[in-house]
Amino acid sequence: MYDFVLRLSFSLCNPYQYIQFSLTDMGNVLGLPGLQQTLNNVIRDVINQLIVLPNRLPIQLVDDVNCQRLKYPMPQGVLRMHVMAARNLKVGDKPVVGRGSSDPYCVVRVGARTFKTAVINTTLEPVWNEYYETIVDVHGGQNLEVEVYDKDQGNKDDPLGNTTIPLDSVYDRGEIDTWAPLENVKTGSIHLKLSWFNFSDQTTDVTEAINQALAYRRASGRAMSAGFLYVVIEQANNLRRVKQMQEPSAYCNVILGREAQMTVVKHRTQSPMWDSVHHFLVGDPFVDVLQIVVCDSRTGSNLGSCQIPVKLLLTENNMSVSRPFPLKEAGPEGATIYLHLELKALIPKPAEIPITGAVLNSTGSEEHEPPPSPGFKIPPPSAAELQSEMPPDMDVRHREHHMTPDKEEQPVVFPPKPDKDDEVVITTDLAPTVRSTGLPVTSNNHDSIARPLLGRIRLTTHYRETERMLQVLVHEADQLVGVDKDGLADPYVKIYLVDEHGAARGDKKKTKAHKDNLNPVFEECFNFMIDVAEMSSLGLRVDVKNHVAMFTRSGKVHNMGSVYMELYKLVGSGPVTNWYPLSSMEDIVSGDNLSVSSN
Repeated sequence: MYDFVLRLSFSLCNPYQYIQFSLTDMGNVLGLPGLQQTLNNVIRDVINQLIVLPNRLPIQLVDDVNCQRLKYPMPQGVLRMHVMAARNLKVGDKPVVGRGSSDPYCVVRVGARTFKTAVINTTLEPVWNEYYETIVDVHGGQNLEVEVYDKDQGNKDDPLGNTTIPLDSVYDRGEIDTWAPLENVKTGSIHLKLSWFNFSDQTTDVTEAINQALAYRRASGRAMSAGFLYVVIEQANNLRRVKQMQEPSAYCNVILGREAQMTVVKHRTQSPMWDSVHHFLVGDPFVDVLQIVVCDSRTGSNLGSCQIPVKLLLTENNMSVSRPFPLKEAGPEGATIYLHLELKALIPKPAEIPITGAVLNSTGSEEHEPPPSPGFKIPPPSAAELQSEMPPDMDVRHREHHMTPDKEEQPVVFPPKPDKDDEVVITTDLAPTVRSTGLPVTSNNHDSIARPLLGRIRLTTHYRETERMLQVLVHEADQLVGVDKDGLADPYVKIYLVDEHGAARGDKKKTKAHKDNLNPVFEECFNFMIDVAEMSSLGLRVDVKNHVAMFTRSGKVHNMGSVYMELYKLVGSGPVTNWYPLSSMEDIVSGDNLSVSSN
């Protein structure tokens, strides 16, 4: 007898929108209107996390068969979404007097992944102009779902319509720029631009992918991905014992850019086998670094870590490698972790059918409509622009590789270490970086960093994984700009956490004010409780403000400069001390401030 089927995989292409069930006995209490909606949302989220793509439920029919590759196969591509605008929306807020309006926002879903736009207040013709990217495991049978809502403070948000676009239609055409009519309402349509990107394992395609990402960034103002990284964490060997010589219960934090993922916990073993698969979008293969931190779940102690530059894969055959990597800080006996890594360049699929100006219905077929307002076109990057946007730690050979692709594969040369006597030193890989437009520091802007216009502030940041605590020590500030009439200021520092939308999270903390001092010394320490899973989505906002007494005539607190730090690189690192140049609040919000100089 032959086994024709060894294992199966079950998944849902699209999430459940409506779930019907009934509860009995004491469960009837949850049938109240408010609790019922909350329970429905919780159950839907659990189902999405279990069996909605990219999640799968593997069913093993034969023993000793590895189901990990069945559960996490190689995805089929990347979908880039540009949510532009909407028009003729339904009136959500009807005042007693005057014309009605809405406060619209969009919720975009692809499988279990959800994206949400900003709320545009008081308009029926909103312009969002927001971009998203998502990895698509299976395009066949999967849909892009867009729901438009009217934001109501204190009440349930009112639906303004929805639309569905099959991913097959995007895959077949390569690119779609369309006004999609909203369903379940009498009026309204939404302007979407969707682009499909295939995977390539050829090093010659990396330059094209980076050029495309740079061109999108110039046109949209937002950094886009140039590659895809497939990571398999197979196993670790010879992990050190923890307290009282107990075997560790190990798991891995896998970090790339601002995204952090975790493996499952393997209990009480020094040689855990995870076979855990992880997907990441890569902004620049020459710059990004994959960081893996092995931790003990019971004590929270660090069992070892390793950092792997993504550019290492550019020298490998098919940009793929499978081998052990040594773990740092793993004890005197040393430990290793076995990884399988694959890098794929994102190549846009050529548009087979021009569809700009058409309207898609829910089946993906075209309907005639007058051409909409054109979306942005991506101009080819010039050599000067490419050179100005190259990372600073890339040598001349890498710059030529970016600007003039050659058929022959160029070897990757690691950048030289910066001079310690240099006034401007780029932050180390483990230091938190200041939010910018995505452009790294070049020689053209070194002077602006060495002599900050608004002054600078010296901070020490340290994330303690055991206590799940972020520690921020405010040392001093200097070269501040006076805002009082006498040319001085009474500065103090306000520190708080912000989410990816810039909204404050938790308590705000502040130092004491220093009267008539443009070079204050604070030396005050503050603690923030943060789970390691939240470090990838939170930032630290530091504002230097001028203290104003309650009964002064002006009564206005002047902002003297701000710093925004991304926290994801603090995971697994020690204390980091840096001088940070202060930027205006407008630059912080728009993302125009520059990277930091290190002490």
